[in-house]
Amino acid sequence: MPAELSLACPAKVNLSLRVHGRRPDGFHEISTVLQTIDLCDRLDIHRVDPASPLRIEVPGGGAPADDSNLVLKAARAFFGVLGEPAAGVRFGLEKRIPAGSGLGGGSSDAAAALLGLQSLRGRPLDARQLHGAAAAVGSDVPFFLEGGTAFATGRGERVESLDDMPPATVLVVVPAVEVSTAEVYGNWKGAMAAVSRGEEGLSTLLPPPSRRGDAAAWVLGNDLEPVVRRLHPEVDRLLLALGRAGSTGAGGGPQVSGSGGAVFAVGEAPGIQAALAGTGVRVFRTRTLPREVRGLFM
Repeated sequence: MPAELSLACPAKVNLSLRVHGRRPDGFHEISTVLQTIDLCDRLDIHRVDPASPLRIEVPGGGAPADDSNLVLKAARAFFGVLGEPAAGVRFGLEKRIPAGSGLGGGSSDAAAALLGLQSLRGRPLDARQLHGAAAAVGSDVPFFLEGGTAFATGRGERVESLDDMPPATVLVVVPAVEVSTAEVYGNWKGAMAAVSRGEEGLSTLLPPPSRRGDAAAWVLGNDLEPVVRRLHPEVDRLLLALGRAGSTGAGGGPQVSGSGGAVFAVGEAPGIQAALAGTGVRVFRTRTLPREVRGLFM
């Protein structure tokens, strides 16, 4: 078994997202179509003395280097399933995915930790145990065990893999604001039901079969977007600027990803640099990642 590994931790965008209301456990019931993209963090995993406590280093910042980091939470969940002390591993995390952006960076890092520990330890967990550990860490973590294109329900932890959407360029723009997922969901109220489309199934979150070969047609709205725009005027201004720049192309955005504040559009976006000059945003030109790329070592 290897003594160390390096893994790519891809970001995601929510191609569509519906919020159906608050659950008895305090989370919100959602339906969403997710897609991984090639904007990635990097997670290094090293075996160390078995008695050494878990440790994570984040040399460039962008994430906490303490027990609140989801990588350490994932490691503790992994060892908890094994019934062993959580020790003997050191992590190094290079952050490229902006925090508080709705791109799932922390959840992807956690999933990479689980996949890496599986490999380092000779794959001791079965699929059910691995999924359970992922779901215990966070709602998006089970999706990142597979990546690609997927349909998620519940609080996001029930994941059904879909045929990968057509390969596409995805323009991601992140304003200088860190959005709180809890605050966004906390401001989603029953009155927002007019925005939500109710308890529909997968068919309402996908383009019609005749258009599924057009990547831009997969971008079908986000029920949290009005909340994010109201709480964060920077996001509202960004969406308006992208719309004026003609970044929507054949209908692939712009749209908030998850609970924001990243905004994305599928397809090429001529004139975007001029439209965003002086706004202080970060622009990433990315590509969709098919499922088989998930978990590849860098």
